Amino acid sequence: MNREFERGWRPLAASILGNAGGILAITFYTQGLFAGPVSAAFGWSRSDFFLGFTIMQFCGLVTAPLAGSLVDRFGPRIVGIAGLVGHATMYVVLAMTPGSLWAFYLCFAGLAVFAAGSLPITWTTVVNSWFHVHRGLAIGLTMAGIGLAALIGPPLVRFFIEAAGWRSAYAAIGLGALAWSLPVVLLWLRLAPADASNAAERSGPQPALWGPTRAEAMRDRRFWVLGSALFIITLSVIGLIPNFVPLLLDLGWTPAAAAQAATLLGLAVIVGRLLAGFLADRIWAPAVAALFFSGPALAMAMMASLPITPALAIAAAVLLGLAAGAELDLLAYLSSRYFGTRHYGAVFGGIYAFFTAGSGLAPLLYARVFDTLGSYRPMLAAAAIAIVIAVGLLLRLGPYPQGSQRG
Repeated sequence: MNREFERGWRPLAASILGNAGGILAITFYTQGLFAGPVSAAFGWSRSDFFLGFTIMQFCGLVTAPLAGSLVDRFGPRIVGIAGLVGHATMYVVLAMTPGSLWAFYLCFAGLAVFAAGSLPITWTTVVNSWFHVHRGLAIGLTMAGIGLAALIGPPLVRFFIEAAGWRSAYAAIGLGALAWSLPVVLLWLRLAPADASNAAERSGPQPALWGPTRAEAMRDRRFWVLGSALFIITLSVIGLIPNFVPLLLDLGWTPAAAAQAATLLGLAVIVGRLLAGFLADRIWAPAVAALFFSGPALAMAMMASLPITPALAIAAAVLLGLAAGAELDLLAYLSSRYFGTRHYGAVFGGIYAFFTAGSGLAPLLYARVFDTLGSYRPMLAAAAIAIVIAVGLLLRLGPYPQGSQRG
């Protein structure tokens, strides 16, 4: 383990901070705090607001696979830098949006286009090139960058909204993300050279780079099983995250208390990412996924049928964070194990589209159910059932292909 991390800690650090400053980390974990003040400023409903997030994610159905192809063609360094700069720029534009829903939606569409290079596709491509034996842990550390943003983002957003308003908060987090991510990415983000095989840690010769193209992978049933399961899990689990703060506020929690619960969720995301990566190196990854996703199913079933006490809400935040932390780790890990690393960017970009579709629909679906029925409980009950179905699909993936053994 020491040999891999001695050689690859700088690219790993750059990938962690690049991920922390990217679109998935910042946008996903802070929008719940903007929903109230932005909607109140312009007289929008909750679902009006979250439709912007949905538009961004559905644009990502095109831009995420394209970003993966660009990473394979031009390398992650150029694509990652462009994505971080584009992400910050669009947040400054978002801060200046007038009170028009169409302008607001165009800003989120712009985020999908100009910030696509900051998606995890870019950073995990780098990590896969440096780490083989401990790839799961390295991916977990990389994805922990998103958890880092989930940890510090909500209290910072709350501070800026209370001190200077939501427009200043949008600009501050966009430029702040660029400030903490771009310098280290410029310095240290590199693919491993051809001789960085870490062969000293292996009991045999390094396996040849292997893996199908995206078109070939799409003819494999496992591509669709993995994608379908991730779509369902994302729709069920991830949809609750941006709605979690509004849910707590509806229960009478103060904004400060709700932000603290969101911070706890962020801590759980970090733990989930690291723990999932550690376990995936040692246990069949679909079984790891079943373990992590069973928790939110139980919590959602309880929230749908029982009074939501502070203790239950906190437990749900922890279980939700652990699952959200594990999800993208396992998505990246399973993609590399079942489909190899030769065309990883393109294949992962294709599978990531399922995550994009689910995460795009999910916040709007939760918000629409609330606007229609006045409660999140029916959606929580349906989500609990859906997660059980998705876990069953993951357990049908079967053993890793022959070529994936330590490759």
